[in-house]
Amino acid sequence: MLFVFFLLIAQLAAANADYYDDTTQSHYYKEQRVLGTSKFVPYNKYVNQPYVSNGYIGARIPNVGFGFTYDQNENLTSSDLSNGWPLFNPRYSGAFIAGFYDAQKNTTGTNFPELLENGYESVISAVPQWTDLELVVSLDGSNYLLSPKTTNSTTHNITNYQQNLDMWTGTVSTSYTWLDRIDVNVSVIAHRQIETLGLVRLELSSAGSASPVNVSVSSILDFESAQRCNLETVAFDESGIYITVQPQGVEYKHATLYSTLVTENQCEEEALVQTPSSVRNTVLVSLDKPVTVTKYVGVVSDDLFSSNSTSLTFDRAKETALNASHLSWDALYELQRESWREIWGQSAVEVENDPYLTLAAEASVYHLLASTRSSSKDLTAAISVGGLSSDSYAGLVFWDADLWMLPALLPVAPDTNAAHSSYRYYLHEQAKKNAEQYGYPGSVYSWTSGRFGNCTGTGPCVNYEYHLNGAICYSIWKSYLSGAIDDDHLEKYGWPILKDTAAFFADYVQFNDTLQKYTTHNLTDPDEYANFKNNAAYTAVLISQVMKWTSLVGQHLGKDVDPKQTHVMENMYLPQSADNITLEYDTMNSSISIKQADVVLITYVDDEDTALLDYFDYDDERATRDLVYYSQHQSSQGPAMTFPVFTGVSQKLNTVGCGSQTYLEKSIVPFLRFPFAQLSEQNNDNYDVNGGTHPAFPFNTGHGGLVQTYYFGLTGIRFGYNVTSDGSISRVLHFDPVELPLLAGDLKITGFKYLNESLDITVGNETATIYHCGDSETIVIHVDDRNEASGVYHLQPGHSLTVPVVVTGENMAGSLSECQAFPYELTTGRDGDVVLSIIDGDNSTTWQAQDKQSNARLLVDLGQKEKFNSGAVIWGDRLPFNFSVSIVSGDVDTLSANITIEEPQINAVVKSQEVKISSPYNASDSEVRITELNSTLFEFSQTFESQYVLLEIYGSLTEDDEEFGGTVAEFNLFNQ
Repeated sequence: MLFVFFLLIAQLAAANADYYDDTTQSHYYKEQRVLGTSKFVPYNKYVNQPYVSNGYIGARIPNVGFGFTYDQNENLTSSDLSNGWPLFNPRYSGAFIAGFYDAQKNTTGTNFPELLENGYESVISAVPQWTDLELVVSLDGSNYLLSPKTTNSTTHNITNYQQNLDMWTGTVSTSYTWLDRIDVNVSVIAHRQIETLGLVRLELSSAGSASPVNVSVSSILDFESAQRCNLETVAFDESGIYITVQPQGVEYKHATLYSTLVTENQCEEEALVQTPSSVRNTVLVSLDKPVTVTKYVGVVSDDLFSSNSTSLTFDRAKETALNASHLSWDALYELQRESWREIWGQSAVEVENDPYLTLAAEASVYHLLASTRSSSKDLTAAISVGGLSSDSYAGLVFWDADLWMLPALLPVAPDTNAAHSSYRYYLHEQAKKNAEQYGYPGSVYSWTSGRFGNCTGTGPCVNYEYHLNGAICYSIWKSYLSGAIDDDHLEKYGWPILKDTAAFFADYVQFNDTLQKYTTHNLTDPDEYANFKNNAAYTAVLISQVMKWTSLVGQHLGKDVDPKQTHVMENMYLPQSADNITLEYDTMNSSISIKQADVVLITYVDDEDTALLDYFDYDDERATRDLVYYSQHQSSQGPAMTFPVFTGVSQKLNTVGCGSQTYLEKSIVPFLRFPFAQLSEQNNDNYDVNGGTHPAFPFNTGHGGLVQTYYFGLTGIRFGYNVTSDGSISRVLHFDPVELPLLAGDLKITGFKYLNESLDITVGNETATIYHCGDSETIVIHVDDRNEASGVYHLQPGHSLTVPVVVTGENMAGSLSECQAFPYELTTGRDGDVVLSIIDGDNSTTWQAQDKQSNARLLVDLGQKEKFNSGAVIWGDRLPFNFSVSIVSGDVDTLSANITIEEPQINAVVKSQEVKISSPYNASDSEVRITELNSTLFEFSQTFESQYVLLEIYGSLTEDDEEFGGTVAEFNLFNQ
């Protein structure tokens, strides 16, 4: 019966799933919030693996559904097997505990090696993999082992495969038939309500009519699966097996894993075996009837209790495991389900008629929720880039937590946001010592931090990315404006950080008598391709903002504020070019290639007040020019949090076209990895071709950016404020909805948390609505000035506010394709490019052919038959030799994974027309200005009518060694 069920699931997945990915045989069920795959990949690789996590413990799950393995590849020296900076260690399916950081002399990679003399690094330690099992069966005189370490062996014969992630309940389930004899079903949970409990449930039965066999099942705790730990104890007692480890170099901290194994049917025999580094509990079961074996694991670290006691972690771990073993699986699962339902609440994101964009949003929310919890505090509140399933970036905490992940939690789980913000307060005393170490007042945080927060080789405090300190203040400020924290919390935990950060920055900046402005020196902005610069733009604006936030909060709380900070706020130097473009740093020229969003962050962190205009003369025109310029100079290999910023800024600034939706796709399509909708840091995971980066995975920074894109960027919602006559801060919700014509339907967000109330938000083609689902607070909403219904509204519980959406103008008047057509790639584009760029009316978004030696082909679907007699192509910075335009007759199956057009369908109406240069490129021109693009107008010999048009481009007019072909900014058709 199980075989039939598995086969049925596999057959129905593609047919009934809301979304199906052919390449990975992955499926998504929207209502059930389930992601999964029916494709068994014998080589374990990070991008294929799900994980379980409850915000305190987590574990990455290999292909067989349990256990530990290093990543595998046919090529044993493949760069895919390595993680990235600063560890450059092999990737593996590890288990982690929040805050379980070590102390080690150095790491393989570093920023400032000279700082290693001043103090140790602190890197996340992986504890023994608590999901570890082994199955052994004897058939025809041979023993067969089921372990993720050996699944690339031909002896495994795994069929009827299914692995699912249930985002409703945080459960990973894996089922398959092994050796054509045994049906295996594994469920793994990091329990949400019982945060120290891990569960592995193994269900075994004979496959079909196969004769019963005996199976040896071993539950294992193996020190060899730990990383950067010292082994203290490995043993067993009358109730189970256990292991206690210390994070390397921190002998006064401990973590204990205690496991007990329970079979629901009587086992044939049981054995406990201990070695110097592992312990296992083995049971022999007969499959003459279905058998269930459950592994209950207590996972406890000292950091959860702020203690240094081995006995405490052992007692709590054993208590957790044994108490759980006395409950039924159904009871434990129900507690898990209820806890996750409570966390999700009414929160949901949907793009109507587009399950792909919906799953990207929902999965991003899930990955953030799985990595956090509302009961976290102090060290266990540290949020790393890879959550609790990876040691990417050594599990260190960066600005990623403060600018990308924590703000994303505000509309979804504000109490969790407040809990995790405690990590920065926990390190505040060390941050004050850091400032003192370099002769500054106040506090300064290290760029990376783990257990201690001291200045290290990977985490310098000065002469580097000072903007981290601004991001920490930004997170506090937005938490307050959203209502996630109240005045008491702000005064106790937020104000000390704001005050000390402002004091540090006020002393760090230098007043330039010539400029009559404060300047910055020897620093790095978010663009890490440009190190040790002066007068970095984003940091300068952020320093001014920190002074403003400190002044506002100080006035609100009745605190004294240093008058110099006000002078700094009003007089920071922001360099700009003669073409009214903000320079990323004062010596920047036009050759710049930017790693990630930098100058555009100025608009992204704006408070919707007049500060940018008042203190920097920074208006929408300049911000828009910055958006265009820096989009054109963005590296093709930038990280996944880059284009969420561009999405929100484009929605806010652009007056023509629909480029925000292109940036949305650029935020998702190149980075999202199936089967489990995890974002990779890079758009291409191959180290050998992506510029030499081992991508962080999963990249929760990107997930945070993506959640902010949906909840803020596309809705036009921002947390704002007013100042009352007595100096108090009053909260205001800014609402600036814009038409989103490239979305397949309305954008719907339910359960948006604000001021302890819940809002439902819909952005449609003509109107946008906020419905107040709460029952107490009236919400003050400011509809922005460009909206026909601009003004201030007081929205009461049970009522809604509906306003028209802002409709942007046309980039090229009369275009039949701009923001209306649906383009498709028939040949590969450059990494990171999305074909939507060619019809979005935004000249700064482009699509580039991957190979200049072959014809690049793009199909444009006009949605219905249209008449046209002329057209125009706006080219990007790399012109092709020639282009062709063809009418495609008949029907085209655009839903197919591989769109096919037969040659008889193609009627070329523009044949290999040479591209003429209308705006010559000057390689010696270093002026920072927006480049005038080349364009080609063409007319047909007659009026044609068709739904489908084929654009082909070939070659490149640029004579260089690059393989890439021509670049298309816009493709337009007209009927004039």
